[in-house]
This record gives sequence, C-alpha cells and structure tokens, in this order.
Amino acid sequence: MFTFINRFTVRGDTTEFEKRIGQITGHMSRQPGFHSHRLLRSAKDSQVYVEIAEWDDAESHGRALRTEGFQRAVREVQELASADPAPFVPVTEAG
Repeated sequence: MFTFINRFTVRGDTTEFEKRIGQITGHMSRQPGFHSHRLLRSAKDSQVYVEIAEWDDAESHGRALRTEGFQRAVREVQELASADPAPFVPVTEAG
C-alpha cells in the first residue's frame, strides 16, 4: 500500500477549493491502483486541509499524476491553495 498525504493552506474560497478537490478525487478514483481518499479540515484553522490518498503502489499513483485530467484539475486547485505533498510510510498501526 502506498500512502500520499497533502497539506493545503487555502488562500481563496474554501467551498470552491472543496469542489475542485472533489473533481480531482472523482478523476483519481477511476484510475488503476486507487484505493481511497479522505479530505480533512482543521478544526483549529478552517483554511487548512489534509488529504490522504491510498494507492496500490507508488507507480500507480505516479501514472495517475501524469494524466491530463489530473494536470488540468490540479492547476485549478493551485489558484486557491498552496500544497505540501509527500509520500508517507507506515510506522505503527492499530485497529
């Protein structure tokens, strides 16, 4: 499993940001290797979001990032927010 986490700080309208992230999620969910996506909003600062995406592997995620649908949608998100994206690896799990 490949986990990708992105922290966003929204400069624009949060409703529009959420709509645009939803469009990306819709596109990515149709790509091979996609497992899940969660978008979380900070209870402390309503302009800060974290998204967590899980994929089969880094290669599947990388192929999805190179699609025109993703590239177009991400440009629209960049108009509203700055991002700090990175892959993460599990350290501990409970559940």
